[in-house]
Amino acid sequence: MTDSYRSDIVRIQKLIQQIRSDIQKREQKINVNQPVGIIDADIRQGISKLEIEIELLKSLIGRQNRNQEILQKEGETRKNTLLELQNVAAELKQNFDKSLRSQKDQLFNDRSNGGKQYKDTETLQQMDKKQLHYNQKQLQKEQDEKLDVCLDQLDTLKWKGKIIWNTVDEQNRLLIQIGNDMDKTNKEMINVNGKLKKVLNSSSYCCLHLFIAFELVGLIMIILFA
Repeated sequence: MTDSYRSDIVRIQKLIQQIRSDIQKREQKINVNQPVGIIDADIRQGISKLEIEIELLKSLIGRQNRNQEILQKEGETRKNTLLELQNVAAELKQNFDKSLRSQKDQLFNDRSNGGKQYKDTETLQQMDKKQLHYNQKQLQKEQDEKLDVCLDQLDTLKWKGKIIWNTVDEQNRLLIQIGNDMDKTNKEMINVNGKLKKVLNSSSYCCLHLFIAFELVGLIMIILFA
């Protein structure tokens, strides 16, 4: 079985770099009062992909350790690497959530302060067309950002479904291969038993012992290399 550990690590590291880069771009947009709805969706999708990739890596390492596919020392090294990646993913998610909460609090304060100005009907009447048009554009921009987030979340769900389907398909393929190997071994056993019965009925004890030894060696080779 091919060891995909190295390629999985490279893919996860690229995801981490991309998420960090997106978070930096998000902070830059906030500093210049630019909308961040689209890049927020990219970050959410990246974090979701990262969590899935880490879970798949965890399953791979667990299977390799159970089946003794790697040396014990290498297994411990991979477990430590997995733990480091889990910590990095948790830190990225925590920082992003903290930034979102801070942004929401700031937006709430801005709207609260603005609301005090618009409670007075006379103040509303004094707003010129330019201000009304600007406010309308801001509301439309927020709605567009929310729609983009919904679409990106749908894409993420679709991507997760594809990952799950591929995993199930791979497990089915392995089960079919195991079944075929068992059928092959069973046929070989039936063949050996048939030959053994013939020998018991027609051969001397000396030939019988030699034949049994030969068949045992052949059976061991079949089990080892089937």
